[in-house]
Amino acid sequence: MAPLFSALPKALLACALVAVAVPAAANPQLASVPGARTNMAILEPFEIQGSEMPFPHQVTVALPASYDAAADRSYPVLWVLDSPMMLRAVTGILDILVLGNHSPEMIVIGVGSAPEEGLAGVGRRVVDFSPPGEGYAPTGLGGEVFHSIAPIPEFPHKADAFLAMLVDELRPRIVEAYRTSGEHALFGHSAGGMFAGYALMSRPEAFDKMIIGSPFMDGVDGAVFTTEERFAASHDDLPVSIFLGAGSAELDEDFLAVSGIVASTAAFSRRLHLRNYPSLELTTRIYEGEDHYTVVPQLLTDAIPALWSDEAAALGSSWPERTKDGTAD
Repeated sequence: MAPLFSALPKALLACALVAVAVPAAANPQLASVPGARTNMAILEPFEIQGSEMPFPHQVTVALPASYDAAADRSYPVLWVLDSPMMLRAVTGILDILVLGNHSPEMIVIGVGSAPEEGLAGVGRRVVDFSPPGEGYAPTGLGGEVFHSIAPIPEFPHKADAFLAMLVDELRPRIVEAYRTSGEHALFGHSAGGMFAGYALMSRPEAFDKMIIGSPFMDGVDGAVFTTEERFAASHDDLPVSIFLGAGSAELDEDFLAVSGIVASTAAFSRRLHLRNYPSLELTTRIYEGEDHYTVVPQLLTDAIPALWSDEAAALGSSWPERTKDGTAD
């Protein structure tokens, strides 16, 4: 290493050292842990067969950068649906946010089909995510047009069984195997967002936080809204923090417009605001110019710092303040 460094111009060497030092100094989560990685470790996936599910699912665990080096730390858990499509995006964005103190470190659990199954495996998600009901289409005129565009044959609706698999069967295994803090959050997009909405209203105690992106809330003849009405009839509070979002360009894409993505996102947000639940924390964003896909990184980049803002603020305050001459107070 010495010959290489001695060959570098002094100015270039100084810049290189600064570039190495700044990220560490900016992040007490990692800088305070000797031997911490620079990014999350994605482990070898394993398979689970839910007791009421007709097919298995692949589970992928991603551990925080400091996990192996900080044996005394425990971490919140972020559950990610549609793992083969979403897991790498979530861990990549989380790595950057953690580096900048915009998020605490988390354990990420991705659940979905095996990537090698391709679109055939992804297609089974409608079984996982569909609440009890008839068909898959939205209500009213949207449903009529939906059927003409995308006729879907009858299939089992297993949202209850899938939720039970996540919470009652898989979660105990995760809690036993890894150092979890007890806080659990769920990220679902599109049909996964419909499932997240259904999970919120059918088992509100299951998750402390939710990131819901471009949800198909009108799906299965508006089953999420029906479930919300039943919940509201018997509950006067909803102690969950939610970040809900969609892209404005979804209004102008025919199939997404027919599916009511933006309209049902707004309707769901309005419904929750009207209930006036005292413990509910709800943030809703419609992202100008973003479509069903480009909205995902925007949503995650905003939602994670918003939902974990207190933890992020505490992380920032844990690093020593610097005086004007650059020394620590």
